[in-house]
Amino acid sequence: MTVTNTVSNDKPARMFTWSEIGKHKSANDCWVVVKGKVYDVSGFVSEHPGGRLILNGAGRDATPLVMSYHPLYVQNLIKKFEIGQVQGYKPYYQWDSEFYTTLKKRVEQVVRDENLTNHSYFMYFKSLALLTIWFCLYYYTIMKGNIWLAIPFGYFHSQFGITVAHDGLHGAYSKYSWINGLAAAAMDLMGASGIVWLHQHNVGHHPNSNRQGTSHKNDNDEIDEYDPDARSGAPYVRITPNQPWAWWHQWQHIYIWPMISLISAKWVINDVRAIIRRKYITIEMFELRTRDLIMTALAKSIFVFYMIALPLTYLTFSDWLTFFCLAMATSSYNFVLMFSVNHLTEDSMFPNDSVYNRDWARLQALTATNFAIGSKLWTILSGGLNYQIEHHLFPGICHVHLPKISPVVQQTFKEYDVPYQNYSSYWDAFYAYYHHLVVLGQNPADEPKKVK
Repeated sequence: MTVTNTVSNDKPARMFTWSEIGKHKSANDCWVVVKGKVYDVSGFVSEHPGGRLILNGAGRDATPLVMSYHPLYVQNLIKKFEIGQVQGYKPYYQWDSEFYTTLKKRVEQVVRDENLTNHSYFMYFKSLALLTIWFCLYYYTIMKGNIWLAIPFGYFHSQFGITVAHDGLHGAYSKYSWINGLAAAAMDLMGASGIVWLHQHNVGHHPNSNRQGTSHKNDNDEIDEYDPDARSGAPYVRITPNQPWAWWHQWQHIYIWPMISLISAKWVINDVRAIIRRKYITIEMFELRTRDLIMTALAKSIFVFYMIALPLTYLTFSDWLTFFCLAMATSSYNFVLMFSVNHLTEDSMFPNDSVYNRDWARLQALTATNFAIGSKLWTILSGGLNYQIEHHLFPGICHVHLPKISPVVQQTFKEYDVPYQNYSSYWDAFYAYYHHLVVLGQNPADEPKKVK
């Protein structure tokens, strides 16, 4: 239903409900919401510098995406697309704090001064080296029968997602959208789906980092907003204090490890289900093209070919099963544990409706933790995830540049008394994750137990 409202300049403003806005989620019919205002950017989709990434915000509240990916001046550029306002708009975040504005201006200045374009030859070299190592390990594992090479193969298999596809899907791998598309396809090479990852990670996780059970309402609509990553494994594991406790959680720090080993294999199946439903859990997908469906089917077929069909022509069934299980388990452990230590630790915040200070930048800082900053090796191996705070605040910057913006981020945090959480090593971060699992496995009704 569309109604009108009178704004301060006495001109009637069109008012839209969320259900109406949600219908406009295709490349040819694309509406986005920024700070409560509705913009029809249908005619701009083909000109968008980030390509089809603009569809991440189609038919939904795109404020976190617009603010974190774009310079401040973009808010003025989109005014010409404004068509109305959201009826009963109730934002969770506060966007115009002095802290966030200052931080944005300073980082944008560093980007200009250092000419930090997303066009790094090091990224291209790194990707080519990764593909070469991955292919060689595959050859010697399958063709030569060195089954135990499945372990390093699985490690480099997951690196496609961590160090290549992650940047590509954020539009941060290259300044060219078509190259970002190629990099994003590395997620499909892993057996997962870049399309599903866009909705899980870009639309679900980044705008709602560690948030639980939050929704905003107007007269006719209710929209559930939470971080899907912070509900992973529920109800079998409890990874945030906002989740209900069950008696089996007291052993979750033990049984979670075989569960993690299945993640990569689970993606292969669950992604197909999400695309068929056109929904990732509760997150509605933007309208998919026939080409998207064909490419997804092709990618899944390629995965089945090189991970199942081709190996079975060279290996016995038992050797193939060993290869598949080792590779998928190693890939799962590396991928999950590289991302989990950035958010699911005892020092991370898990905001809900009771949080008073909802400054966007501050909450991005408090829900993330860095590790081993200053280590070039860990920046390479983690795809810049060791600079998770910087990445969440500026996801459109290629991970090779995050160390260059980190000093000004740290300085601004210090000036505004915002905690900058960093573990000195990956292993410290891993222990914080493990300890977090132990503590949340305890019954909240009991007195907290000290865990050594």
